[in-house]
Amino acid sequence: MTTVPEPSRGPSGFTLFGLVLLAAGVGGTYWWLGRPAPDLPPPPPADGDVFCSGRVDAAGPMVALEPAVPGRVAEVLVSEGVAVVKGQELLRLEDATARARLAQADAAVEGTSVEVASAEQEAARLPLQIAAREKLADALSAQVAAAEATFQQRKEQAKVTPLGPAEEAVYAAQILGLKNQEQAERKSIDIVKRMDAQLHIRAAKARRKAAEADRAVAQRAVDECLLKAPADGTVLRLNIAPGAVIAPGGPFPPLVFAPAGPLVIRGEVDQEFLSRVAAGQPAECQDENRPDAPLVKGTVTDVAGWVAPKRSQLLEPGEATDVRTVEVRIALDPATSSKLWIGQRMRVRLVRPTNTPATPPTAPSR
Repeated sequence: MTTVPEPSRGPSGFTLFGLVLLAAGVGGTYWWLGRPAPDLPPPPPADGDVFCSGRVDAAGPMVALEPAVPGRVAEVLVSEGVAVVKGQELLRLEDATARARLAQADAAVEGTSVEVASAEQEAARLPLQIAAREKLADALSAQVAAAEATFQQRKEQAKVTPLGPAEEAVYAAQILGLKNQEQAERKSIDIVKRMDAQLHIRAAKARRKAAEADRAVAQRAVDECLLKAPADGTVLRLNIAPGAVIAPGGPFPPLVFAPAGPLVIRGEVDQEFLSRVAAGQPAECQDENRPDAPLVKGTVTDVAGWVAPKRSQLLEPGEATDVRTVEVRIALDPATSSKLWIGQRMRVRLVRPTNTPATPPTAPSR
């Protein structure tokens, strides 16, 4: 039987496909390593203007006002947008319970005051009481002497009228009793003299001081039912009405208050532009939602000494809230800032004077 030799086989399709992939990988790596460097945009000039966003704000930070104690609103004494003066009453909570506790504290103070007066009178009477008891002791001493003299006289008369044992015992017992009374009285006088007459007075005054402290706490509770303006300013917003129950630390403050003073703009400059911002720099501001809004001019007065999250954390569309910025405060020109509102978003341009090198702001001393 004749054996027919098998024909020789060339490389399979899978092998060719692997070789193609290997060649493509090597070629791609060679191209990536040898590719030309991309054209990067040139860095911004050091003396260019700085653009940022900002908000119109009061000279002092806005304050969320709320009573220090929880309670039900009895009366709202102001309305939104009104100007108030320092100490003006803004709202009042129901205070019947607080006033009842104040009356109870007043009664406690009055009772302790009576105790102090009584202790002072007792201390004033003490010397008179000691003098009276000393006279009583002297009288007992005189009675002892008289009883002893009478007994001695009766003994002398025993030659005429015999002195029986019973009669002698009576005289002896009478003298002994008078001596014991005198000794007891004089010991009592010594004890009273060693006593501090001011102890009861100090104890009564201490109780009165504690009652007065309780009264002060009760009075403060009454006062805290009345919310007053901390300074001259404007009530921007009211979130309460009579009958509402409020408590400190709620999600919505009862009142939002802005202190009096000229308006400013707080600009939010990115950290990369910090070296191009300095106090005294001119600023041009415009409402960011109105291209035809009038231009408001101002001057940078302060540059914050720290890089921090934005002061306003409101979630607004198109605005990043996790960016750290440097806050600059811009004083406005009164001639161009009459039509601004607190909270208004502004587009800010910090103008760098021509041919003036940028001077980085000075970090605050620590």
